[in-house]
Amino acid sequence: MLRGIEHPLCELKRTLSLDRGDLGDRLDFIKLLQGLADSHADTECLIVVGADQKESSFFNVENADDFDPARISPIVTKYLSPEPKYEIFNNMRAPGGERYVLIVMSRLQHRPIVTLVDGETQGKLRFRLGDIWVKDHTRLRPASREDLDRMYESKIDQEAAKRARIIFEHMKAEVGPELLSQAVLATPVHELLLGSRERLARFAQAMISSGDPSRFKMLIEMARHILVERWGFLLQRGSRTSYGVTDGDKQALVRFYQNEFLPPLISVVDLGIELIRFDGQTSWLGFIGQLLVDAFETSPEIDHLRAANQAGEMSVPFARPAYEVYLGTRVLATYATHRNRLQFLKELLPLYVTVLLPQNSETVQTPFLFWPFRGALDLPDMKLGRNQEYWQQRVEETWRDAFGSEDAFLNAATQLEFILELNSYRLIQYRSPATDEFRQSYPEKRTEYVPDFWNTPLRFAIATATAEQIFRQLVDQGFPTYLAIEPQIAVAVFASMSKEEREVFYGEFLDRLKTWQDQTMMQQMRFPFLLAWPPQLQSAIDLYKSRQINQEPQY
Repeated sequence: MLRGIEHPLCELKRTLSLDRGDLGDRLDFIKLLQGLADSHADTECLIVVGADQKESSFFNVENADDFDPARISPIVTKYLSPEPKYEIFNNMRAPGGERYVLIVMSRLQHRPIVTLVDGETQGKLRFRLGDIWVKDHTRLRPASREDLDRMYESKIDQEAAKRARIIFEHMKAEVGPELLSQAVLATPVHELLLGSRERLARFAQAMISSGDPSRFKMLIEMARHILVERWGFLLQRGSRTSYGVTDGDKQALVRFYQNEFLPPLISVVDLGIELIRFDGQTSWLGFIGQLLVDAFETSPEIDHLRAANQAGEMSVPFARPAYEVYLGTRVLATYATHRNRLQFLKELLPLYVTVLLPQNSETVQTPFLFWPFRGALDLPDMKLGRNQEYWQQRVEETWRDAFGSEDAFLNAATQLEFILELNSYRLIQYRSPATDEFRQSYPEKRTEYVPDFWNTPLRFAIATATAEQIFRQLVDQGFPTYLAIEPQIAVAVFASMSKEEREVFYGEFLDRLKTWQDQTMMQQMRFPFLLAWPPQLQSAIDLYKSRQINQEPQY
């Protein structure tokens, strides 16, 4: 911005009037606002009023007070629906003291945003009722069919499971009331996994209250039959080459994926959420975790699905079933963090899976809660950050009630990111005999992790009790094994350390994590997030830094 160069993410305006007397300026502003909101940008977009590209200078905006959000919003809602998400800062100061206006367009918009009325002044039509304008590079253009497809793409899969459950409810009505009258204490049946989520919740609560794992295991085995055994059988029974795949094959895959695979997968995650919510037996979550691992591991063997995707128009993307299984596992771990039931994480953190590749050429394993995908797999774009995409792709539609709000989900997800990165740091960067032996003995296990903190403020994890809770337990007792991906390694690393050495370890981790985030953001031409460490954590960082003055780093 200081260079005075316009680009797709930044629009410069030397002056801008929103008075009714200058309707042309107002309509152009509305059209620009719509175009930026409907664009496919993967980050925030900016409008700077008071900057000139040709002169590469700032100019004082005399009417900056007119850009008060309370005055702008009624203008925008008159012309656009829904109102774009934006923030206005109308008292910004340039290095030379000039006052300018900065409008920040959120990267998350309820697209498409449509015009409500004709925009016409002095016989010139700026836009028509129902128009959808998109900012493409440095120009505005009408939205194409491809643009609309991209806007709606993220909602398609979310609706699939909902439609499947609606279909099943209609089927139940035709079959009769016997399915609805099943008592929650009865023997589990497959319909529990395909029908009403409320009835499944009541059944789960009854099982948890009884403390008897037999019916719980029985229901998990019924889910396994669909998610692992039947899914694998269906996909391997057809041709393994694209030449033998028929349209009927592809349609059968789509029907099975939408109507029979997704609903029980969601039900299994629902079971886990109920278990965590009512603080049931932690070992029961281990049954769910192992099922999800097995369901994920089935995916690399789906030759028929791969062949179907190579035969013209794609049916079910090759990696999509595995992605949905992985996403369900992340939801469970995030919910355990959200409810501060961290003891449940010991059933999920140590799980490993084989990394999914476009071609099965490697047998690399990674912790399941990391990102177990690599290569071009036609998965959702994660440029907004993984956790934001998880929310948009599935969580908001399916498990919003469990978290209460988007902010609550992202808060918990950020704390989980902190725990995962702490594990990765200990296993990858920290040098000790135990970690060295682990890396040499298990070369197939890859524990590198790129946390979402490249896109998420670190303060969201630090401001909660999680970071300080781990710190206190680490210093006083050693690393909490229920938060360890490799519990035995965690015990071995810290067993011989003094309290001060464990404090130095934690301070080093925090300092390096913040340094990494700052460097990553600067590489993306973004200002690093500000962060004030809590006193205890700042003390640990200071102790680490004081140690570095007189000795070499450990790695």
